[in-house]
Amino acid sequence: MLISFSVENFRSIRDRQSLIMHAAKGDNHLAHSHVVEKAGNSILKTAAIYGANASGKSNVINAMIWMKRFIVEAISEKVESPEIPVEPFRLQRSSVKKPSVFEIEFLVGEILYRYGFAVNTNGVQEEWLFRKRPKSKPAEIFSRQKQEIKTNTSQEKGLKPFAERTRPNTLFLKVCAEFNFSFAEEIMNWLRRFRNISGLSDEGFVRYTAKRISKESHREELLEFIRKADFNICDIRSELGPLTDEDIPPILSSEIRKKLLSSSVSKSDILTSHSVFDNSGKIVATEEFDLKKDESEGTRKFVALAGPILHTIEEGSILLIDEFEARLHPNLTKSILQWFQGPQNRKGAQIVFATHDTGLMTPELMRRDQIWFCDKDEQGATTLFCLDEFDKQDVRNTTKFNRQYLQGIFGAVPRIALEEFAV
Repeated sequence: MLISFSVENFRSIRDRQSLIMHAAKGDNHLAHSHVVEKAGNSILKTAAIYGANASGKSNVINAMIWMKRFIVEAISEKVESPEIPVEPFRLQRSSVKKPSVFEIEFLVGEILYRYGFAVNTNGVQEEWLFRKRPKSKPAEIFSRQKQEIKTNTSQEKGLKPFAERTRPNTLFLKVCAEFNFSFAEEIMNWLRRFRNISGLSDEGFVRYTAKRISKESHREELLEFIRKADFNICDIRSELGPLTDEDIPPILSSEIRKKLLSSSVSKSDILTSHSVFDNSGKIVATEEFDLKKDESEGTRKFVALAGPILHTIEEGSILLIDEFEARLHPNLTKSILQWFQGPQNRKGAQIVFATHDTGLMTPELMRRDQIWFCDKDEQGATTLFCLDEFDKQDVRNTTKFNRQYLQGIFGAVPRIALEEFAV
């Protein structure tokens, strides 16, 4: 489970900013459903990030995605020293020359890891890994200053020879995983299940969801999820197979049609069933709809996201969503949030999302320590802060957080010069 994530000097983020998934001490509000107790840690299942447009919400999500991809994905071996495509804060001259820093703290089983690195376009400047086993103190496994890598032989033996094989643009953790060190493989496997979705672009997940519901057990689970969202869908199925001439839009040229038909591209259609009624309101039949052609944008998005959401809950992994509310009714975003915080989330799956949906910012749905805000200062730098940091006398567990937020009490709202529009 994710415990914390910190980033510095990345896009609009200049100074170190941290998203904390530790539950606030002494706060029992919704603890039975929203908090997981694991290895001596109280960890939140969900976190929401609010803020005005261009405040940096997406950059917090993107920083997590960037870190995961840089660790997991391979750098091309064809180029001797390819540049690392990191994006430092550009509105301060000194920041451009500084490295970008990423650090993540998480649990794998009962073991707590703290891993981080600092990089610029030229290579890895620093890297570190600490591990804490149950009933023991945190111990350093390795630390790095550019190409000088120090390993702790009392924690992990045999690392030193591989330190010498680590290239300037490669993480030592990745090298350890390539040579099958169990701690590194464990971390890499955890990170591979760190998924992300853009609420503005969900078409790619239709194929994934279609493949998932081809299995009966997954189809029943997804159908239950959809029924609770009240789409009046009584059944769902998928059609998987090779593309046929009828599947390709006639507007495409014959050359493109031939390429598609000869390629490995396959179709993955989702079909929904709706009840048909007679004049007395009795169900007499069902009518099948094509998800892409016949259903609304909101239904299409919800069904597309249902596959990765249910897979995340099934695995007990982590899902990041940007623009969470895009093309979804507020009741649907509420339904997704409740699914993560309900009894079906038995393995401690987590969701972190950026949103403008203030309907979720209520004490009935979220705790103070789950609500985060992004704001920008006069120099364009993003600040990330938590609702739980405000005075508890002013922001109680019974407070209507969303009303206070829209009134500007917490900041992180658009600064509109209303006097310009005065009549």
